[in-house]
Amino acid sequence: MMMNYNDIKPIIEELKVRTKKEAFSIKICKDKVPDLRDSKLGGIPYWDIEKEYPVDSQGKKLMMLAQINLEQYDFGQRLPGKGMLQFFTGLDDVFGLDFDEQDKQDTFRVIYHETINDTIAKEAVMSLGAPTNLEEILEEYTPVTKEYALEFSKKEVYLGECDYRFEPLFREIAKEIGIDLQEEENLYDLMDDEVYEQMIEELSSTGHWLLGYPFFTQTDPRQYNEKYSYYDTVLFQLDSDYDKEYGDLVLWGDCGVGNFFINSEDLKNRNFDKILYNWDCC
Repeated sequence: MMMNYNDIKPIIEELKVRTKKEAFSIKICKDKVPDLRDSKLGGIPYWDIEKEYPVDSQGKKLMMLAQINLEQYDFGQRLPGKGMLQFFTGLDDVFGLDFDEQDKQDTFRVIYHETINDTIAKEAVMSLGAPTNLEEILEEYTPVTKEYALEFSKKEVYLGECDYRFEPLFREIAKEIGIDLQEEENLYDLMDDEVYEQMIEELSSTGHWLLGYPFFTQTDPRQYNEKYSYYDTVLFQLDSDYDKEYGDLVLWGDCGVGNFFINSEDLKNRNFDKILYNWDCC
């Protein structure tokens, strides 16, 4: 028997109660030119020139994908209240993704600067030879098409069907409230297309986020690799983004999405050494 929306509604409502949390939605500001120290996608990164610029194991400098100035918005207690958080990727046609070791920070890097030096000039950073998506020759090595400022807003989010933890929890809740789901069938087969799509939409995690729940166009990499289950928190998600006037703002392959995951205890301890990086596309 196919389930209708009234059948699954109590399950979804209880799932929302159990998984709701505060996350930060990210908006790309197409018409605002960001400064060196602003939260932004692409462009010239802020960098303390007294530190070694990030490179991969072959000595190739990495390109900044995004940076978050943690002093420009109140992110609460889950993120540091000061400093800069940056995301770098390698210069290759898969944007620095290592399909065999997705948590090895070699061809990607997440870096946290505890303090921001207000005296460092853009010219000083440029002198380090940092590659940027502003160089036409490097455009194909990044999903970010230009340099864009970012804005943030707080939103309540819930576990969605993309997350590998969703179906077990959905079934657990159904059993607790007396709804018998056939174990041998997946959730998609228990609902018609319209009901399933309505559920997905209600719990959608598409878009750009800090500390939200993940969206994938394929599958959750943590589902099939046990060691990746360590990474229980989405630190940063950058989705493909299209604007009618400007065209592609962000494009991961064929309209995909990129995610950086961290362990919740590592995040609490401000330890960004262990990160899982993933992107996929249709």
